[in-house]
Amino acid sequence: MTPLENFDKAVSYITREGVQNLVNWIKNETDFFTAPASTNYHGNYEGGLLDHTLLVLRFALHNFNMIISQNPDLEYLRESVVISALFHDLCKTNCYIKELKWVKDSENKWKSYTGWTIKDTFPYGHGEKSVLLISKYMKLTDPEAMAIRWHMGATEPSVSIPNNPQYYAFNSAINHPLVRLIHCADMLAMALEETRSIKLT
Repeated sequence: MTPLENFDKAVSYITREGVQNLVNWIKNETDFFTAPASTNYHGNYEGGLLDHTLLVLRFALHNFNMIISQNPDLEYLRESVVISALFHDLCKTNCYIKELKWVKDSENKWKSYTGWTIKDTFPYGHGEKSVLLISKYMKLTDPEAMAIRWHMGATEPSVSIPNNPQYYAFNSAINHPLVRLIHCADMLAMALEETRSIKLT
């Protein structure tokens, strides 16, 4: 299956009212399927954002299945896992543009290449921006909103500052199993992507 087919298959498991309006917006008004996941690190190629999203979903569902094998009472979170993983990085849509960049080669000579740079026309943060964009079309549960908001976990700069309100908020939110699950899936996906030089399929 292609990445787009995998995305559509994942969406088909979501029964939440408004999901089709959200998907229509993603497909018709964003570059979600062609954007990179970053400018220089994981998924920094065309289509990288979609690949990263699907990898996060795979890790999240794999780990969730292990969790419910020990705690079946959490099965009710399955749809939330799909929603949170599939849409956690919508904040990265319509943000990256291609531009000519320069780098020195092995002979210390400058050579040009086409790279990515950020041009965010709606600078509203990271996880919180994804929550806002989703909420325009589909209602999120509180745990879903927290999982998406805090998916970067302690790697978010504001979280590393003691006595900062964000520090306290994250350290409280991470206690919810959905928040922890999505954060771990995102970290695992990035770790795998950054150690592979080939495009993930």
